[in-house]
Amino acid sequence: MQNSGCEDEADLRASIRELLARPFARDEMAWVWAEADEECPHPARIYQELGANGWLAPHWPRRYGGLGLSEYASAVVAEELTLHGIPDSVRVNTVDNAGSILMRVGTEEQRARYLPGIARGTTVFSVLYTEPEVGSDLGAMSTRIEPVPGGWSLNGTKVWNARTAEAQFGTVAARIADEGRGTKFAEVGLFIVPLQAPGVRIEKIDSINHEDLFRVRLEEVFLPQEALVGSPGQGWALLTEALGLERTGVNFAGKARRWFDQLVAGLQARGQLEEAGPRHGLHRLDAEIQAARLLSWRAVRDVAKERQNPASAAGAKWWASSLAQQVALLAWQLLGPAFGRPHEDPHFPDLVQAAREAPGLTLAAGTSEMLLATVATDLMDGSDPWEDD
Repeated sequence: MQNSGCEDEADLRASIRELLARPFARDEMAWVWAEADEECPHPARIYQELGANGWLAPHWPRRYGGLGLSEYASAVVAEELTLHGIPDSVRVNTVDNAGSILMRVGTEEQRARYLPGIARGTTVFSVLYTEPEVGSDLGAMSTRIEPVPGGWSLNGTKVWNARTAEAQFGTVAARIADEGRGTKFAEVGLFIVPLQAPGVRIEKIDSINHEDLFRVRLEEVFLPQEALVGSPGQGWALLTEALGLERTGVNFAGKARRWFDQLVAGLQARGQLEEAGPRHGLHRLDAEIQAARLLSWRAVRDVAKERQNPASAAGAKWWASSLAQQVALLAWQLLGPAFGRPHEDPHFPDLVQAAREAPGLTLAAGTSEMLLATVATDLMDGSDPWEDD
């Protein structure tokens, strides 16, 4: 790994911005967004350049490819990539989800096998949690895994997973047969599945989303004993914890900011900003986006301090994703579907891509309804999700 020269989060932010301004990065992103009308490609070289400097997972120990920084550094990466229009599903699924679970409970052999490749940007994971007819109620999953001589046999179907065609591995949540632990949550285990294994079938799902979504059928997939991450029955707690940094809302607030700034630039280019600003409350919307960012970084603080506060993170993600969706809809209404980039910089996606991505933002990392239920439950228990130390 190269010497990144980053000693803190401020250095890291400046270094990422400098890298993303280089010609190779701008050329790759121009290609990504030129192809996005059909299929948004993964900017592999940008990820690998970030990884070579330890910037994909800067909060991990150096022996696994990180920089030994705090969780704040991981949030800086999430924010900067989003602000620069870099597709972030690979980072979220691979670093924030699979990587954080392995870092938390993986064996030393599992960490040594998977984490360095993740940190380099060469190993990609897909998250295989959601199932048909289940939606956000993951506790109702029907995918089952049972012990067999030498390992496990996995059967089930997972849907709405992103970047699966580019991933080598999947993190699968499955109900362990005959576990008999008393509740539907206590029966869940997490397993690493090679996506080229016999019995794995990957099918593309048609959608308006700018990133392809997939269905994965798992039929008598044999996994070795060491495919289990953590202990049997620990899966529910692990997958809930893995959503922690994603649910801070940092990347969702970043999307709201990027799209809002593009909307303002587009209105200005058309000479409509002076009239549209007061009529559509753009100053208020700008302030709300600033507030959402602060709320998200407050949730990051809780993660960095290892202080479990699911309601705070849920509230931040709900607010930031709702605002991003609102901005994308407003841009569509004011500028129209034929409007492209508000400037001549092909490094950024146009606002049509925002309209394609926005509907899924209040579903990803937990639906708005589930997030609001989390906040409400905390309030009914007499807690204040945003109480300071």
